[in-house]
Amino acid sequence: MTLTRMIVPVVVLALTSAACETGKSANPLSPDIAGPLPGVEITAPKTLEPANGQQVLANGAPQSLLIENAGTNGPRALFLQLEVATDATFQQRLHHADRVTPGPNGRTVYQLPEPLGPGHTYYWRARAADGANSGPYSPASHFAVVEPVIIQPPTPVEPLGTISTNRPNFVVRNGAVTGPAGDLVYRFEIGTSASGPAAAVVTATPGAGGTTTITLGDLPFDRTLFWRVWASNGSIDSISGIVSFRTPPAPPPPPPPTPPPSTPLPPGGGGGAPLPGGGGGRTPDPPPGQRLPLPNMSHVVAQVAAVRPDLLRNSCQEHGGSWGFMDALVDTLRTYDTRWGYNWKRGHVGDPSLDVVDYHWGAGPSEGSTQVYIIDVIGGHCGSNPQPSWGDVTDVTYSNGGVGRWTGRGRF
Repeated sequence: MTLTRMIVPVVVLALTSAACETGKSANPLSPDIAGPLPGVEITAPKTLEPANGQQVLANGAPQSLLIENAGTNGPRALFLQLEVATDATFQQRLHHADRVTPGPNGRTVYQLPEPLGPGHTYYWRARAADGANSGPYSPASHFAVVEPVIIQPPTPVEPLGTISTNRPNFVVRNGAVTGPAGDLVYRFEIGTSASGPAAAVVTATPGAGGTTTITLGDLPFDRTLFWRVWASNGSIDSISGIVSFRTPPAPPPPPPPTPPPSTPLPPGGGGGAPLPGGGGGRTPDPPPGQRLPLPNMSHVVAQVAAVRPDLLRNSCQEHGGSWGFMDALVDTLRTYDTRWGYNWKRGHVGDPSLDVVDYHWGAGPSEGSTQVYIIDVIGGHCGSNPQPSWGDVTDVTYSNGGVGRWTGRGRF
């Protein structure tokens, strides 16, 4: 009996010890088990943000990295390891995190302890481990940290206020640029009001020396115009304030050259027949924005030519002829309406047309006005047989880029 009592506890202790050892060996999460577990596979995580090749603006805060978590068929919980380096082989490692707890919903956000400096490219990768097994690293991803781009608007310098020319230079002081702005252009917008659409737009590359200058050529006289300038690199725009200027009044036309004296009408050139004549006067100005119709005076041209064929034959001033026919015709037309006069050829003061008359269709004084109908009154001028004609060449002149300009040639 005594032996029995002594032996039983020994057997029980042995069995208890064996059972405990068997329990520990069956628990794969036991800290007593070291080394990889057979059959366990861990996938590589994915680097999501910054994306490969992305540019990240430096804002003074540490950069954040977004990772898609790895997966495993093992029983142990995973943690992440990540590296940041300045080279693709990770020999120049800047940061290493050895044990990052995966985030919820399959993604992990990791914030670096310090901001990365701008002006450099950085490489990063991540892998997962469970303490005994490690998965492969993700493919290396790279991103660049860049200075934020700030484009200051240019500042209008001239023209401002009342100016003395209608052909000003538009000058701006270039705005400061911070960061890699790329290809920068300035867009000048000029209009007739501060709120309306631009009447003219000119694009220019910012000039050297801190200023940029453009010109639009001749602008209307005695007008207030508004302008501003945009700076743009295609994705970032900045705009100057709107400024205004006023062009000077139009200068008076230069005095016409002293004309040769009108050729006296020799008596008897048309068999003593009198020249035709009208009732005199001047047609009133048209309403604003409208023009007077062109009176058809072809019969008057034919009558003057019939009365004074001698003057018509001698009308080629370039070959020794006289202004007799043109003067007689214009004088006759003016007995019908004093809006009739001579024409400065192509609008050039001092260069009178030799076979063309003008009718002023607009408002205001006639002298110097370009609001005219342009009528060719001699066919075959300077030929062997000049003939009276009535050819409205107004549209042809304007379509070819020319204008007519009314003049009295100093006669009236």
